[in-house]
Amino acid sequence: MESAAHRWDARSKITAVVGLSISIIAASHWLQAAAAGLVILILLVLSCISWRYYLSNLHLLLILAAITSLLQLLVVPGRVIYTLAGVTLTWEGLLAGSWLLFRITGVLLLAAWLTFTTKPGELTAGLERLLAPLQFIRFPVQELVMIMTLSLRFLPLLAEEAQQIQRAQLIRGVNWSKGSLKQKGRYVVAFIVPLLRLSLQRAEDLAEAMENRGYQAGITRTRLYAQPLSRSDWVLIAVTGIVLMAQLL
Repeated sequence: MESAAHRWDARSKITAVVGLSISIIAASHWLQAAAAGLVILILLVLSCISWRYYLSNLHLLLILAAITSLLQLLVVPGRVIYTLAGVTLTWEGLLAGSWLLFRITGVLLLAAWLTFTTKPGELTAGLERLLAPLQFIRFPVQELVMIMTLSLRFLPLLAEEAQQIQRAQLIRGVNWSKGSLKQKGRYVVAFIVPLLRLSLQRAEDLAEAMENRGYQAGITRTRLYAQPLSRSDWVLIAVTGIVLMAQLL
């Protein structure tokens, strides 16, 4: 179901994600962090996407964030809370780990919210328009955005080809869970070589197709997504600016 967040312009959403990420990282007090966290929570609710979907897509990254926070709990010195088997837990370590987990989780949720509510084409078009002023200093904005667009388009195809190669190896009797280290190394090479060959072949076909269609970098083109900023977009940018200024000042 398409929500209000899906209809917002990509430029306002990118601005909100960058501004709120800076806010939650720069927060030095729980009240400041709570303000940024509240805005993030509202954005997640407005997306009309279930929490289970967010967690299912981020569970591996959240586990890594929890492990990193646990290391903070164990290595930061301070007032001792509990000691078990020579491992000391401190109050300062608990605070540092909680801060780190909160910040990483907030940034991950913002990134997921942006990608879940914005089409890849709209995202790259919005990024191109935001970076357009850099063209005055001869920064290759169009080339950078084109590379990002192609990367987003090719990643699902690359994952699909990797699965096909893995299935073909399983049919031929390859067992990744058994065998010596040398044999597993051969399996890896047998997996990477065809994947690399298919990627290079697809890149060559794409380059040839762009050349046949007369593609030239740096030429001004009409925009596929020319949606103007609406009132809700300006409200989102204003709220982000207020939260960011409150953190920095």
